Amino acid sequence: MKILTALLFLGAARLSSSQEDSFPLEPAEDATSLSESLDYPVEVEEEEEEILTSSVQRLAYVISDFGYDLYRLVASRNPNDNVCLSPLSVATTLSSLSLGTVSRGQQILHGVLNYDLVKDLDIHSVYRDLLSEITALPKSFKTLSRIYTQKKLRMRLNFLKQVEKFYGTRPKAVFGNEQQDVQNINQWMKSRSNGQINQVISSIPQDLSLLLLSASHYKGQLLTKFKAAQTIQKPFSVDYGQVISIPMMSDTHYPLRYGYDTELSCKIGLFRYVGDISLLIFLPADIRRNMSLIEENLNPVFLHDLVRQLQDVRASVSLPKLKIAADQELKESLGEMNLTPLYTPSRLNKITNVPMMISSIKHHAFLELGERGAQESPPLDPRFGQIIMDFHVNRPFLLVLYDNPSGSLLHIARVLDPRELMGESVRQ
Repeated sequence: MKILTALLFLGAARLSSSQEDSFPLEPAEDATSLSESLDYPVEVEEEEEEILTSSVQRLAYVISDFGYDLYRLVASRNPNDNVCLSPLSVATTLSSLSLGTVSRGQQILHGVLNYDLVKDLDIHSVYRDLLSEITALPKSFKTLSRIYTQKKLRMRLNFLKQVEKFYGTRPKAVFGNEQQDVQNINQWMKSRSNGQINQVISSIPQDLSLLLLSASHYKGQLLTKFKAAQTIQKPFSVDYGQVISIPMMSDTHYPLRYGYDTELSCKIGLFRYVGDISLLIFLPADIRRNMSLIEENLNPVFLHDLVRQLQDVRASVSLPKLKIAADQELKESLGEMNLTPLYTPSRLNKITNVPMMISSIKHHAFLELGERGAQESPPLDPRFGQIIMDFHVNRPFLLVLYDNPSGSLLHIARVLDPRELMGESVRQ
């Protein structure tokens, strides 16, 4: 496992509210130089720990592993773009489709989702429990998925009932009028998400056989809020040395879990959200080289071990105020994960006798980073020593949103250029 250096300092430091761009301890911008100034790096001994103690956690683990693999493929296909995914939402449609497959088709889907590692589980029952846990209040995470089939297809009643029982939504055949079908699909998403997800699709594939549709939405509430008055324009360095100005949520003594990975050369900050959800932000020293290293190393065990080693500190924080949204076609990326045999007509006898194939895999993801929070940042107590670090997210970064109890990967995103991710209300 990589050595995570927690940058700790003896004594206390206090920041006034007017010192948003300064740091009293005057650490170097590159945290590596800070760690080198210590007598020795702070390390946490590795201990054997059982991290998967329930069926839901075991299933969440294999789905999250699928999610990191999918993210790497999407990111590699779009090396110069922002990326945002909710792999769990994508996995939900694939898992529900597996209820209509037998033999080879089922083997393919189970292989993609890593279900071979949890053969002893009643997969679909546990998946239902997982969805119930991660969407329960007050988590504020919303995920929707649905299978659409070619027009006027008569699907087997047992398949329809099973998908609805375990995944909450019955598959549906389109009418065959593209404009009306697009409107109906978007209206269904809007209704089921209570208006949070408005548009997920703008067209229907020609010669539609199977359309797998998934969407996710998260606008959570931080445990510790940012003051709106302290959200101000600050510099953000995009690629090739260009500096832009964007709205940054700021606080001079924000409670944060913090660390620095010496091998990945990146700062890590963990923000806590209501509902026992965490947001991890990786801030690499080098935009290209270190970002790629982080992406290559992401997996559930790595994140679990990393989070255990983060230290509770107070930090001078600047965090972009963003609305990260993405609509994408994932058929090609999932094809690289061995799903291609289902892209040609084959018999899915549990659905219908008509040969079918996956025509499209559409995915919509939305994640908002805003000031909303449950409580004010507690004041510094002058009677006690206080560790103060700086965590200014002022260059490209990667974020991971996950559910603590289950370990589920809810969202993963890479932000290279935030200018298209601020939303109209943020730009004003």
